[in-house]
Amino acid sequence: MSQILYMLIAPKGAGKTYIGTLINQRTEIQFIRVEPIWLSLQPGEDGWQKVEQVIDETFRSHSKVMIESLGAGEEFNRFRAALEKKYALKMIRVYAEIETCLARVKNRSNADHIPVSDDKVEQYNQIAARVVYDWDLEINNNNPATDDEILAAIQTLL
Repeated sequence: MSQILYMLIAPKGAGKTYIGTLINQRTEIQFIRVEPIWLSLQPGEDGWQKVEQVIDETFRSHSKVMIESLGAGEEFNRFRAALEKKYALKMIRVYAEIETCLARVKNRSNADHIPVSDDKVEQYNQIAARVVYDWDLEINNNNPATDDEILAAIQTLL
């Protein structure tokens, strides 16, 4: 059985963490929250390398793993290319309007999220909203999508 890495790609506040947590609870896909890994880095540690290490460790006990990311930037592209050599990748775009995403970020707990100013959220989200990959699935989470809609969409990839 091949190992499949599902990547939820979207702006901050689009619902990646919610979707990943739901998928983790209701399917055989193991969801890894990436932001807590970045928040736990020690000085001098490479965040991308640390995330890749956690992914590799998770694949020792699971054949399907999911992560979340903005999906933007040269470092992400290098990270993605390294993972693509080891695992089958499924790219999932989560869509929500930029204004909706910002409102969600303002209203959520930052306990498990990297603290970012509203200006930076807007800047990062503008970049993330323009990211284009050969999407295996797109989830419109603007309204937001219901749990059943999300699960039905993910089932098309299993």
